[in-house]
Amino acid sequence: MGWTKRIIGAAVLGIAGYSAYDYYQAGFLTRPEMPEGAFSLSYKNGLRGILVGVPNEKENRRYFGFPQDVPFYLKDAWSFCSPPEGPEQAQAAAFIKSRNQPGERFEVICKIKADNDVVVRGVITSVPKL
Repeated sequence: MGWTKRIIGAAVLGIAGYSAYDYYQAGFLTRPEMPEGAFSLSYKNGLRGILVGVPNEKENRRYFGFPQDVPFYLKDAWSFCSPPEGPEQAQAAAFIKSRNQPGERFEVICKIKADNDVVVRGVITSVPKL
């Protein structure tokens, strides 16, 4: 009985430790305040976005993040993501057309404000969960 409890205890500690590490790696400890109705996504490739102005369809769709190359000090920063506007709409349409993936749709463009500059951090698309 003693060994069984130790093994179970070690497994619980291992799972708890991994969960805490994963939460830290995803950047949720540094996530800024989110506006009402927004939701966040964090990717292993470094893209971290707070999606504003789009419905949360995580139950029905899978979200894919495509980061842009940014300076090293912006790689772990949270960005605010919103649907494309104006000339960005044509670029979004061209991006989706070039990928030619069935059911994929363009969701948002993620941007970071650094002083008076706006840096495009990446884009997020989605496909239906089947």
